[in-house]
Amino acid sequence: MKKLIILLALLLFTTVLPAVDKVKIEFSDVTQEQRYAHLTEELRCVVCQNQSLADSNADLAQDLRDQVRDMILQGKTDEQITDYLVLRYGDFVLYNPPLKPKTYVLWLAPSLLAFVALLAIIYFVRRHVKMTTVTPELTEEERNKMKQLFEKQGM
Repeated sequence: MKKLIILLALLLFTTVLPAVDKVKIEFSDVTQEQRYAHLTEELRCVVCQNQSLADSNADLAQDLRDQVRDMILQGKTDEQITDYLVLRYGDFVLYNPPLKPKTYVLWLAPSLLAFVALLAIIYFVRRHVKMTTVTPELTEEERNKMKQLFEKQGM
């Protein structure tokens, strides 16, 4: 019984609810609805961590969805809408920011970190191999010392 209650509690608290627009405005045609859906999926909520505008329940995300909807109804293009939001919130609002000097770190950091991690792995593996390698044969001096130790032990 306890397991069932715990399972139900986990399901209840881990359920992700999709964002719901508070203001429902009907578009005049299907292409506007598709543009709205596409833009809200491609634009990131600047408050939430890695959520699109469509997925976020934040108040700012609702405001941005309203702005996108209004701009679509005003007849603005997708490029004009994204340019406006980038001008206002920066490249962070885009899931795929453009490659430019300002975003080099954003684009190159994952590759650089992977390369550094690979070098570290190679270094530690080689170091481990050197430290754990045992020379297969004893020198004559080492054999004599071992013989003396065994004789003292009575073996």
